[in-house]
Amino acid sequence: MIFVVIQCTWGILQTFLGLMLFLRYIRQPHQWYRGVAHTSWDIDGGISLGLFIFTPDKDEKRSGGLMAHEYGHTRQSLMLGPLYLAVIGLPSILWERLKWCRRLRREKGIPYSWFYTERWADRLGSIYISE
Repeated sequence: MIFVVIQCTWGILQTFLGLMLFLRYIRQPHQWYRGVAHTSWDIDGGISLGLFIFTPDKDEKRSGGLMAHEYGHTRQSLMLGPLYLAVIGLPSILWERLKWCRRLRREKGIPYSWFYTERWADRLGSIYISE
């Protein structure tokens, strides 16, 4: 309960954006997962916004690891509150989407989890999912 209250106050910006995305994908399957609303969608890739996690529904094994990762982002949101979008959200999206970053990862063999936002989310997700 405290987790939800904090995400709806301290993390209101990303939770509001997550709610808007949740409403956009309201017809997709949803489940409650460790205090957050999880939506399985038909988009390749995941995103975490406050109380909302969105992951692809195609590959259950991949989605399991992705769920832990995205849950790690919810923990970042809890810690950073209003700074989350600037410190984690925007850099994470740029690391995923910019052609330059994609080419860098491909040509230099840099793993996606090398970037600080993703490495931290992986670490947090593995801590909280293993509990």
